[in-house]
Amino acid sequence: MDSTTAVEYLKNSMIYQMSLGSKELFHSNVWWWLIEHDKNFIKVFIPDFEPMNYHNGEDFCIWPKREDLKRDILIWLEDNDGNRSHIVIENKIKALPTVQQLERYTVNFKTSSFFHGVLTGIGPCTLELSELKNVNNVSGEWSYVSYDEISNRILKYAMSSEEKIISTHLEQIEEYCNIINCINIILDENTKRHENILTYEYDKSLNDLRIADIFKKRKGSQFINYVKSRKSELEELRPEDEKYKLVIAQSFNNGKASLDVRFSSWVNTNTVYELLGIQIEGDQFRIVAERNGRLEKISADDIYDRYKDDWFDDSYDRNDNKSVFGYPTTMKPREGKKYDVYITNDYYFLYQYFNVSKEDGNYELLFEMIKKYLSKASSIINMRRVEIR
Repeated sequence: MDSTTAVEYLKNSMIYQMSLGSKELFHSNVWWWLIEHDKNFIKVFIPDFEPMNYHNGEDFCIWPKREDLKRDILIWLEDNDGNRSHIVIENKIKALPTVQQLERYTVNFKTSSFFHGVLTGIGPCTLELSELKNVNNVSGEWSYVSYDEISNRILKYAMSSEEKIISTHLEQIEEYCNIINCINIILDENTKRHENILTYEYDKSLNDLRIADIFKKRKGSQFINYVKSRKSELEELRPEDEKYKLVIAQSFNNGKASLDVRFSSWVNTNTVYELLGIQIEGDQFRIVAERNGRLEKISADDIYDRYKDDWFDDSYDRNDNKSVFGYPTTMKPREGKKYDVYITNDYYFLYQYFNVSKEDGNYELLFEMIKKYLSKASSIINMRRVEIR
């Protein structure tokens, strides 16, 4: 099936239209229903799971629940020896997962131990799940399963299911799997059109199908994964002060993917910290600085003045010199300012940016640019480490 056929399939599918109200909730409900009626569908998410180990001779001791204890799907288990455990399935389409969220879900309960966690999503995983090993004194681990794998496995187990209710609804199950396959075909074609280039150009059909945001997150994830594959090169640039850590992260703001690579001494909002690094949002290559001005009792202007001679480009002028370090920019800060800023109760986030064209969006070129500015950030931090206590 090609992308054009996939687009038409989704436009004509009533089930797909029903899924648009709440994408994550819709898919989680389908998965829960399948597991509720045939426990073999747990293998869609954990291939080596053996349901018969949780069978008392008459019934399965497996109870899948929806939105139980704020988990998308929580599967309670009791094995043949009476030991209780649980599986967490965290479904992500619209929102991006964070390690901190999954850490909160990696816990034993009073009578139940954490058996396994499954993160799902469309496209490549955006997290390093190895970070979740042995957290919170829990032995169970997390794995990632893509929607592409989920659809293929669902169809496999549906075709072999001995449960009458599954065979009765086989046509709808097959359509559901086709929907996922069509979404992947469309996203794949749009993603590969500019392979290894960070540009968010896509067919307008993605807007019609309401999956443009998913494409942007997927495209951003691909570049972030490329950066992570070369993480060791950036770690070598880390400042001398051990408080500063390399942070590589992705978020989604105002309909745009935000990709962050930075050095930060952040511990919590009650501790003075400094952050210098790069944020790429859309076509904006942002040079950023962040400090918690509330604790330091300083203003955004104070922060800019501290960095204007070496980190920010003080020659920028919104009227006469519309460039940042020689690169053209569409930045338009308030009159009299040379920077843009986000201000919250906890911090000031200052930035200047220049615009990156599709021609300049090659992964290798962008990575080298990031590397250049992180090296510069490290030098500044090393020179000023006495300022942060």
